[in-house]
Amino acid sequence: MTTIVWAPGDLVVANSEGVDVRLAGVEITADIPHHLGRPAGERGIRVHVAGVTSPLTMDLDNRHLQEVEAWAEERKRVGPENVHQFPVMPGVAVLSAVNAVITDNHDTDYRWVGGQLAGTGSEWDGSWAFVPEPPAGVKHLSIEFTVDGVPTGKSVRVQLG
Repeated sequence: MTTIVWAPGDLVVANSEGVDVRLAGVEITADIPHHLGRPAGERGIRVHVAGVTSPLTMDLDNRHLQEVEAWAEERKRVGPENVHQFPVMPGVAVLSAVNAVITDNHDTDYRWVGGQLAGTGSEWDGSWAFVPEPPAGVKHLSIEFTVDGVPTGKSVRVQLG
């Protein structure tokens, strides 16, 4: 079990394209997706984030719906083989700029191995998978957040155990 022992009071760890991004959870898990090229059952760390709903996110969602409608009309007009790419969900554009850097007191090299951003029903959610699982003896993880590789100055400390 993990416990957040220090974090910003509002849990906002980044701002990307005007959207506040909030920490939604940290877990040590055996759920590192096999499709990420990892061995079945490999344990690691998942960091979950969510875009904070605001007038901006609602506007971006409405624009996206308009873009999808225009795309569908174009698909009817020119055919499925000639239509442009499906419009990118705004949550993907916003959350793809955000990342996490994990450290501990054992100098473990935590590597990002993939994740998922947005998707139908989870338009403003993201999660990243890191390996390896924290080694025995690690009591705390520090997670620093970045936007386009630049530190946000926001971090979280998680107690393991």
